[in-house]
Amino acid sequence: MVEDAEHLRRAIHAFIRRFGLLEQARTPCGAALPLSHAHALIELRRTPELTQRELAARLMLSKSNVSRLVDRLVAGGRIRRKRDGSDGRAFRLALTGKGRRLAEHLDGRSLARHRVLLANVSPSQRAVVIQGLGLLAEACGGRDGKQGPIERSAAPALRSSG
Repeated sequence: MVEDAEHLRRAIHAFIRRFGLLEQARTPCGAALPLSHAHALIELRRTPELTQRELAARLMLSKSNVSRLVDRLVAGGRIRRKRDGSDGRAFRLALTGKGRRLAEHLDGRSLARHRVLLANVSPSQRAVVIQGLGLLAEACGGRDGKQGPIERSAAPALRSSG
């Protein structure tokens, strides 16, 4: 008999493959850029100005990886980086006009992709799926292996039908 961990692994692998997460040069919604770039742009759309350290924490990436990511986004004219006025060692990041338009486009495509995904799940099971993914994200913890908080609004509580 296959143990639960193996079932979980197979389910996660199937999801990763079917959702398109192995495609390095494209997002699952079909945009021609790496997923980490899309996530950075969307985070900067949600919070118009972040420090490079804050972006690293949100993306759960190392400072060096985010530094390279930011370099690429700056070179592509998608974000601007400036020294923080209160901390000369820190950088503040913001979208350029080009970056804002791309982030809006990506956010719209992503939301449409997720709507299609949910449309393929029965309405009675949607909350279960969302809550289950939230629990898995929580179980993963942060980059440092510690339990990390997740947005509770992304995993609505299940209502008992009894």
